[in-house]
Amino acid sequence: MKESTTSGMSKVAGPLQEVDPREIEMIMSRINFPASKSDLITRVQDSGASQGVLDTVNLFQERNYKSMDDIRSELKRIRQR
Repeated sequence: MKESTTSGMSKVAGPLQEVDPREIEMIMSRINFPASKSDLITRVQDSGASQGVLDTVNLFQERNYKSMDDIRSELKRIRQR
């Protein structure tokens, strides 16, 4: 079981190392809040963003995001894993 957790952590680190948080903020700047995780993923896909950005947003929790501050907090939470 620990091996799975370790594998998961390395997968988390990969996308975050490749992604500039400013890129995510730029992509999300046109989204209407509140937005679900699914809405965020759709926005990323429609923007033509890199696979790293999509992988990162796929790590977000299933919930509604009310603002860019929520997205920044979620990015911080993911980095601290």
